[in-house]
Amino acid sequence: MTDQQRLLSYARSKAQEIQGELIWAPAEYGGGCWEAHGSSEGLVHGRVVAALQFLREYAGADSSWFSRAEQAWDSQGGNKSTATGAYYVGELLKGWADQVEAGVTEVAGSQAREKVGVVSTDVMEQVRQLNDDDKAHPAAAVVLCGAALETALRATVEARSLSLPERQRPSLNSYTQLLRSAGLFTAQDVKDADMCGGLRNSAAHGHFDDLSRERAGLMEQQTNLLLRKLSDLATVGDEPAQELSGRSR
Repeated sequence: MTDQQRLLSYARSKAQEIQGELIWAPAEYGGGCWEAHGSSEGLVHGRVVAALQFLREYAGADSSWFSRAEQAWDSQGGNKSTATGAYYVGELLKGWADQVEAGVTEVAGSQAREKVGVVSTDVMEQVRQLNDDDKAHPAAAVVLCGAALETALRATVEARSLSLPERQRPSLNSYTQLLRSAGLFTAQDVKDADMCGGLRNSAAHGHFDDLSRERAGLMEQQTNLLLRKLSDLATVGDEPAQELSGRSR
């Protein structure tokens, strides 16, 4: 089962969990609403909150899927009942899964994960070859390594719907600080990224005395570690990601 299939299975199971606790209560003169009885009401609330967070992360905070689900929940299903709002959230969750499966829409951040995957394999393989080539200057590997890291940082920032402050120039450093401000990077992550950025700048400005084959090799190792973390960060949605990864072990 692919990651996307596990994700869609998770979405449908959450919709089923929400709706499975609900009972249709017909009105005296036609129509009716959904109801949750007894202790199941609190359980439904918790599952709806999880479903909304899931749609925010995987459908996108700006998507109609999330906005309609949030509206259905906040309005109690068009002023019918809290349980009716919950039922509608479940229907939207299933509808989103169906459209992703049909290829009509895509999982938020999927392009970002693809970009991080490409630089982690194809580009870093080129870095490895340059570092193994005694005839290649260390600057070549350093510049390519820095480009791979900046590409992955930018993709992760986009996947997390983060924006740089107005007039701040996009750069390896600015993306790193943005992830730190969002609580996604630790102080050590920033330090490691800054080290890579410093070597990349030395190579770009022709300060070759600051470079060596050993430093280029160290930058390759450190970049690979950062790329693994960025790959995880590009897969947004903490709760589903943890549960899905647990199932895949």
